[in-house]
Amino acid sequence: MADDLTDSEIALLCDIGEFELARAGEAEKRDLQRLVSGGYVEPAHGRPGSAFQPTAKGAALLGERGAGLNEA
Repeated sequence: MADDLTDSEIALLCDIGEFELARAGEAEKRDLQRLVSGGYVEPAHGRPGSAFQPTAKGAALLGERGAGLNEA
């Protein structure tokens, strides 16, 4: 699935630490659902800020691509 991620999904993965579901548009919600179902993002229980965090798989994908996480 990594090769199937869109640029917007990868951008969301990079910025997942600042993602606010309440402010997300439909396209961002779809991107988030694809990231969750693909195992790149998971709910962050008890974590201040975003309700989501990257999984090891998500972090590895970004590392392979030379992208960094913004986990504010």
